[in-house]
Amino acid sequence: MTEADGALMRVDAAVAEGGSRDGSTSSSSQETRKRIVETASELFHVYGYQKTTVADIARELGMSPANVYRFFASKAELTKAVAAVITARMREAVWNDPPMPEADGTSTLREMVRRQFHYTRQHYAGNRKIHDLLEAAMEEAWDVIIRHKEELRRDYAGVIRAAIERGEFPEQDADNSALLFQHSLVMFFHPALVAENCRCLPDGLQDRMLEPMLDYAIAALREGHFGCVPDEVRETIG
Repeated sequence: MTEADGALMRVDAAVAEGGSRDGSTSSSSQETRKRIVETASELFHVYGYQKTTVADIARELGMSPANVYRFFASKAELTKAVAAVITARMREAVWNDPPMPEADGTSTLREMVRRQFHYTRQHYAGNRKIHDLLEAAMEEAWDVIIRHKEELRRDYAGVIRAAIERGEFPEQDADNSALLFQHSLVMFFHPALVAENCRCLPDGLQDRMLEPMLDYAIAALREGHFGCVPDEVRETIG
């Protein structure tokens, strides 16, 4: 299975994962859960996280709040499910919008970073309602955010590892390199930093800043000489 196939599967899983809180995992329970998550996501995007209540979500679905609570114990738990969908769709966009072409490691890494930056800028920069949702996710769904970062890092590590095997990059710890690569470019990944980037740099200049930063990060991979991030640091930064 390719990374692109895996990304698509993760979107479906993030939307429909689980059933009701009473343990039911029937297809109808999964479909209801999916509708609740998708509707919550839509209302959070349109009206903002703080202004959207469970009652609003239930009303939009034509059901009672009690029925929503059959599937989610609280708004915070529902936020986790929405955050999982948002991050899965971002990763799916990196691999499949359009499908990632076959290319060498350098070209693939460049395209992955560009797509993630452009997706984040298009969907989240400058939208206060989305910022509220993402801030809530940082507080209430941090484990989902950590998992998203780890999944992207595994993607980078896979590309780096393949490039090492082809002789494109020198021998190095691909997982360590992926961690350093990701954090060196965090200003193009983190929604709040992307928004700040857009405020500081006019349209057009953002991408002109991205390209030399990519050159810098990829030059390090081609050199292959840098220290390893200590385990205790890895565990802390996620």
